Amino acid sequence: MKNIFTILSVCCLIFPLSFQALGKTVQTYLPVKNAADKRAKEVVKSVEAQIQLLVGELPMDSRLEIRYGAEDGPLFDPGSMIIEIPYEFVTEVLARFERDNYQETGVLPYEATQDALLHTLGHEYGHAFIFANQVIVLGREEDAVDTFATLLLLHTFENGTEIALSAADLFSLEDEEVQEFEDDQFWGEHSLDAQRYFSTLCLIYGSDPERYAGIIPKEQLYIQRDSYCEEEYFRQAENWERLKSRYRVSSLKR
Repeated sequence: MKNIFTILSVCCLIFPLSFQALGKTVQTYLPVKNAADKRAKEVVKSVEAQIQLLVGELPMDSRLEIRYGAEDGPLFDPGSMIIEIPYEFVTEVLARFERDNYQETGVLPYEATQDALLHTLGHEYGHAFIFANQVIVLGREEDAVDTFATLLLLHTFENGTEIALSAADLFSLEDEEVQEFEDDQFWGEHSLDAQRYFSTLCLIYGSDPERYAGIIPKEQLYIQRDSYCEEEYFRQAENWERLKSRYRVSSLKR
């Protein structure tokens, strides 16, 4: 995330749904269609309190809607100021962790899905934050909001590093499913899943090198990647504090 900066105007919705207001951010739930959707909705509702803390860590003046049960996504639509999260996305993430027997890591697939959802929401919230505040981003915005999401987790929750680690593992699992890279994957707006995995690990390691010494591969230590990660974390942490000091003020002018 080099420099980063939010989102949304929401109107009345004409179809049946439930909602929860989080300041100027509103969470809405579209009706479930099947048992899988119902379970996915339960996963989302189980982290409502954490989501409230996330948006409260770096609130925006703009009104934003987080809509669950959308057809597309996860994505942020700047035209409508809506973050769209399909129930199918949550279902797919849960299934992926279950297939990998993720409970062997000490974290249940259900818990890992909660963690990945929080990182995903932080990522899309980063897009919204940049748009609403007209933040200048040099480089890929997708990379910037990945960093945004990771820092948001680290600065919001005491167990933010554990949440970010589960989210990073999802990138690793998705990378393992790639049998052969196609040219369009290199032209895509996102970095490769393996790159997103290691970038997240780098920030986590840099935040506490002694505690997380074991997450950096030995081959990376040989090329002094560990020292780079420390420098990168402190640089981004300083950017984070500047971002908060610049944009939190306007959110309090109500």
